[in-house]
Amino acid sequence: MAGFAIVYWAQAPDQPLAYIQTLEVAPAHRNRGVARELLRRLEESAGAAGAHVIWLHVSEANTPALRLYEAHGYSKQGREYNYYARGISALLYAKAID
Repeated sequence: MAGFAIVYWAQAPDQPLAYIQTLEVAPAHRNRGVARELLRRLEESAGAAGAHVIWLHVSEANTPALRLYEAHGYSKQGREYNYYARGISALLYAKAID
């Protein structure tokens, strides 16, 4: 397995919500477009389900992930301190689904 991703769906009163719980790529398969393809498929699935926004948390220290999300149109919406563990904060990113 080269990688996997999990998206959480919730039906809000006015629209479905999509939240990327995780997107993981095995070290031997990194820098080969696997994360980019997984992200594309998550976004496509979210759009097909009627979601208008997809969002996620990412460690502020995970530079490769930050570059991936920013390169694909995700914008920083905020920060949650001690999200992963004491002293490890997360950045909240979101993207509108067309």
